[in-house]
Amino acid sequence: MLKVRIIGPRSRIDEAVKALHSAAVLHIETVPEEDINNGGLLRRLPIEAERAREREELEKARDELRNLAALLPEPPVVRPVRVEAREIPRYMGDLAHIGERARELRARKDSLSEELSSIGKYEKLLRGFAPIVSRLGGLKNFEVTGITLERTREDIAGLLESEVSRITEGAYRILTKDLDAETIGVVLAYPKHFDPQVKTLLAGRAIGEVRLPDEYADMALVEALLLMGRRRALIPGLLSDIDRELSTISLQWYDEIAGTQRAIENALDEFGALSYAAASAFAFIIEGWVPAARHADLLREFREAFGGSVRISTIGPGAAQNDSVPVLIRNPWFIRPFEVFLSALPPPRYGSVDPTVYVAVFFPAFFGLIVADMGYGAVTMALALIIRSRLKGRKEAYRDIATVLAIASASAVFFGFLFGEFFGDLGERLGLRPVLFHRIEALTTIIYVTIGIGIFHVLLGIALGIKSSITRKKNKKAAAKAAFFLLVVSFLYVLGGVSGNLPGEYLTAAAVVSALSFAALVILEGILGPVDFLEALGNIISYVRIMAVGTASVVMALVANRLGSIPESMVIGVAVAGLMHILNLFLSILSPSIQSMRLKYV
Repeated sequence: MLKVRIIGPRSRIDEAVKALHSAAVLHIETVPEEDINNGGLLRRLPIEAERAREREELEKARDELRNLAALLPEPPVVRPVRVEAREIPRYMGDLAHIGERARELRARKDSLSEELSSIGKYEKLLRGFAPIVSRLGGLKNFEVTGITLERTREDIAGLLESEVSRITEGAYRILTKDLDAETIGVVLAYPKHFDPQVKTLLAGRAIGEVRLPDEYADMALVEALLLMGRRRALIPGLLSDIDRELSTISLQWYDEIAGTQRAIENALDEFGALSYAAASAFAFIIEGWVPAARHADLLREFREAFGGSVRISTIGPGAAQNDSVPVLIRNPWFIRPFEVFLSALPPPRYGSVDPTVYVAVFFPAFFGLIVADMGYGAVTMALALIIRSRLKGRKEAYRDIATVLAIASASAVFFGFLFGEFFGDLGERLGLRPVLFHRIEALTTIIYVTIGIGIFHVLLGIALGIKSSITRKKNKKAAAKAAFFLLVVSFLYVLGGVSGNLPGEYLTAAAVVSALSFAALVILEGILGPVDFLEALGNIISYVRIMAVGTASVVMALVANRLGSIPESMVIGVAVAGLMHILNLFLSILSPSIQSMRLKYV
């Protein structure tokens, strides 16, 4: 990265910012305070009242478009139209009536959905009372009231009927129906002039009067329940009509909405760039970082656009500035999806190592070693490819995760072939044989393999730390890392020699190197050096989890097949084994991913 300073006439600052935005290669930084305070000629670029109003209008338009986009379903493919900054008002005018219609439709949809939900709460009452009250519909001078009784207080029904008979002098009709295991529904019909006395009677705690929704509150129970039934059948069709109209609007206008949003964001970015600049009465200054490979292109574009009126000069960064230098991560297309894992960590510092390529190698390898089943790998790959195709053109982060999962699944198929596994031992029953060995029968071998992987992986991390420290001219740190590397290697050799797994003739030399490197690490790093060393040994041992999690998956697959063979019915056996394999498949996606990424982050 090169730090550059752009100087030109103040009258051309807007053109310069647009040119920088179009070039998209400059990481702008605030002009340092010491440059502004030196001599008092420069000052922060003030935001004029007219510019402030323009920015407020753009921010308001951005919020309006965000709200409009949220009202509409996103179409399968979005191709934003190209909108220039000067065209934003025209497009906003065209979209204004679309926003109004979309809000009307959404409000109508919300109202209908709320009404349908309210009716749903009365589903039980509708089913229970509708047949009863329909028989009472001709009683014009009668009040019809619905109540519910707890089944544990069933005796109240008889007392209620006797009291209503007394109040109405026998001029009543009562019908009951079981609504569910706990509730009895009762419908009373009586002359309207007895309504106050009956309502007083119904105020008891064990009796629950049917409370209709507000929009039906002024209707008679018969009329309300019948209308609710008709609305329940009608509303889904109305909702479908609204969804179709919203989809039609989206297909017709979403590209314009997305294009206008992009133009507004670009314009606001340009306003933001002005806040980083400084200016005198006649000139402006903008500073930032540009990739060295694009520096010549930026110079050429500015010469063509401004001649010699706007100049770009290079500022030499000091070593102390390295931590503040921005980083441009650039990987080949087949490695780029693995950059999604970097979002969980701060980006690598300038002069350090981009870990993406290492994640692209080790994540699929670890995932494949853990799953190592051709059947699970093939199913996971199919699911990942389906998800990836469904997300084409949108939600790039999720699409990258699906791509990574598909690559890791191919690794699982490969290792499954080496270990002879296809849905556990189902492959063996079908004649499949391992190329290397059965995992379940070679646990000791796999433990040694995984510890060897851990040694290599941890030492690789230390070696990359040495390289980064040398690149960033942190010699003391590089020396400490080198001592750390020698200590881990020599100590592991001592352990191997003492246990008889490595030749003993170099044991003394390894012990001497171990002691010297330990002393050097303590001198260079203090007490943190030995702590880091112990942590590194623990990290190496933790790679055994590759074996442990993989073995658990194998055992669960075997259990699924054994359980599936127990029932006499083949259909039941297949169903039982299938459910167990589905659960194991889910765990085989989740757990290996978590464990593999944990080892990368550590």
